[in-house]
Amino acid sequence: MNRASLLSASRDVVEHGAAAARLASDLPPFLRTPLTLAAARAQVRQRLQTREERFLLLAQHAIYAQQRSPYRQLLAHAGCELGDLRRLVSQDGLEGALNRLTAAGVYVTFDEFKGRRAAVRGSARFTFTDRDFDNPLPRTHLISYTSGSGGQPSRVIRGLGNLEEGSAIFTTVLDAHGIRAPRNAFWIGGSVVWPLLHLKLGHTVDIWFHPTRLPRLVRAAHQYVSFVAARGGRRLPLPVYCGLQEPEPVARWLAAHARADAPIVVNTRGSSAVRVAVAARSLGLALTGVTFHCRSELFSRARQRLIAESGAGAIPDYASVELAYIAYGCPNATAPDDLHLSSDRYAVTERPRPLFEGGPTVDALMMTTLSPYTPKLAFNTELGDSARVEMRDCGCALGSLGLRTHLSEIRSFEKLSSEGTSFSRTNVLHILEEVLPARFGGTALDYQLVEEEGENGATVLVLRVAPSVGPLDTATVRNALLEELGRGSMVEQLQADLIRRAASVSVQRLVPLATGAGKVLPLHLARTAGTRP
Repeated sequence: MNRASLLSASRDVVEHGAAAARLASDLPPFLRTPLTLAAARAQVRQRLQTREERFLLLAQHAIYAQQRSPYRQLLAHAGCELGDLRRLVSQDGLEGALNRLTAAGVYVTFDEFKGRRAAVRGSARFTFTDRDFDNPLPRTHLISYTSGSGGQPSRVIRGLGNLEEGSAIFTTVLDAHGIRAPRNAFWIGGSVVWPLLHLKLGHTVDIWFHPTRLPRLVRAAHQYVSFVAARGGRRLPLPVYCGLQEPEPVARWLAAHARADAPIVVNTRGSSAVRVAVAARSLGLALTGVTFHCRSELFSRARQRLIAESGAGAIPDYASVELAYIAYGCPNATAPDDLHLSSDRYAVTERPRPLFEGGPTVDALMMTTLSPYTPKLAFNTELGDSARVEMRDCGCALGSLGLRTHLSEIRSFEKLSSEGTSFSRTNVLHILEEVLPARFGGTALDYQLVEEEGENGATVLVLRVAPSVGPLDTATVRNALLEELGRGSMVEQLQADLIRRAASVSVQRLVPLATGAGKVLPLHLARTAGTRP
């Protein structure tokens, strides 16, 4: 290990230790004062009424006052000082000002946000790392990592203020869906954020199933957080292993414990929710009183139907680790993924951009944070997704609260996803165009990853290998793909192990698909005609 790596590792150890000490001090009193529904509604209303003021205050302290801020550098290049920003917002409103600044080059693409590509604006060139986008304002209590959608997984710092904001929006969402004081079950990865969020609301966390076997270090971290939560009078159970191919124990537990008058909310991936729902039906069990909080994946009509057939409900969401609690399912939804934007904490605009040089154009979602507590700062920042954005009155409690911006038809143009894990275009392109051809023959045009929806509603990845490549053992090719996807950090290895266990990647000897314009793209991110929801 070289000197730079040693210094980085030492810095991380000190940072984790300091965060653990703050958590021990601050978490117990945080949990002893549960957030009520009335207080949560008041918080959301107050934030909605002060969006522009809070945006400008955040820009003043977290951007203009920070010498290394990427956004400060982009704003300076565009000739926009703090006074200019204030005038723009006063004249054009928040979203209008953001659109004008986008046109002036003040935006950050997905790869720039991840620190994987330099930002080029005219003759100027800026080089950022993912840590340059850290929010410098909150007190750090928890450190987690993204799913590693390319290169190395990003470290994400989070404070208890962020958990309280997440608690506030989520309890209003639950209430809009007619759910109050639920018990909670988990069948998802190792982050303690959502369990602690529910404890802040005074909810119980009854059981935590985990789909992979956790490393010893992660298990030790869970034991520590559980111990600290107990000092605040709240029980946080430790995760118990239940593999993705074994949904029956989860289905049996839910059927045994849920009732219409004692609801259970299950925090899980959308594909995992479908697995449980299908298993319950095959076992002859009804999931009345169960609502799946379906996270991190496309929520389609097929998934909605399969969950409903089990007797359960579903609340889809849209979020990233860096920018949590972005949008939640509307009770009066016009589409399965009709979501309310948390517009008290985010502004959303769009930027037309080509997928690649000379390629088709997509309207990229641009997120801007309005909260001083988000782990990362976003200012016209892409998350690699597009969506339909509309302002309308839907008649539900969330709309009445003032959350009138709806997102739907959310599609990723930068990432392939399966089982809640993400893999970026940059990383996967290297595997498809260089690694696999070098190992198995053929050219970069002979390998294509397609994201599809399986018969059970789960998202699956299909590696199409052109027959012209010649005889191949598909199992060997699949293992090579998973090995490359999991190469690197512990987080990446856990991701690859997760989709391997779920059997959600297959290899088919088929000619790569072409777009309507006749182009063959290495990543076919949109649903095929036969599987589009």
